[in-house]
Amino acid sequence: MRNHNTIVKRKNSVIWIIELISIIIPSVLTLLIINSFTEIVPLKIQVLPIIMPILFCPIGELLGFISYKKYRDKLSLVGIVFNIVLFLFSAFYPIIAVFLFGV
Repeated sequence: MRNHNTIVKRKNSVIWIIELISIIIPSVLTLLIINSFTEIVPLKIQVLPIIMPILFCPIGELLGFISYKKYRDKLSLVGIVFNIVLFLFSAFYPIIAVFLFGV
């Protein structure tokens, strides 16, 4: 007997790659921000790691939203939340730094 009530949604490989990219974008940007604070690897880019999430996180958020709309899984939801948090951090960090440190 077949069970007709069970519908299995298989992920398309393109959607899986989109989910992965929506996680990789904020992960790389977070590593660049941590590196700019700790200077583990000396880089000549000073303010760029703080500005880059404002440009790239909306792209990652859009990719995560596309895959979440299609499959509603946790990986795409993590990508959306991670991109939003990093975008808000990079937007409010200069304001908070001015108020706290007077830079």
